[in-house]
Amino acid sequence: ALSLAASAFALAQPAQAASDDRTYLSKPEIETQIVGRGILSKNLASGKLSHWEFHPDGRVDAISRNGLGSASGTWTLRDDGQMCVSMLGRTGCRYWFRKGGSFANADSKARDAQVVAEVSYD
Repeated sequence: ALSLAASAFALAQPAQAASDDRTYLSKPEIETQIVGRGILSKNLASGKLSHWEFHPDGRVDAISRNGLGSASGTWTLRDDGQMCVSMLGRTGCRYWFRKGGSFANADSKARDAQVVAEVSYD
């Protein structure tokens, strides 16, 4: 068993308050800016780093940079930009947004939604 998924995109608990300067990504933006590119995700609750690859065919691979192992699963993307990841028997959903020169994700598009992870290209 590995705890990667518990510390990464799909299953983490949020840790920081939101800011007002978010620009949420649309479904087409996610498909071109996140899918098919290696990304580094820093979970704000745990501080854990992981490398993620969302493949165009709906597969996702995650590798811990903190020695927690790796996991694979599937992802889906809804028309409103919500991405859901199913991995290790659980599913978690996030909305992506721009944060400065990189990206971040949160559980909802609510103004006060907490940031779950900060993400940059790896």
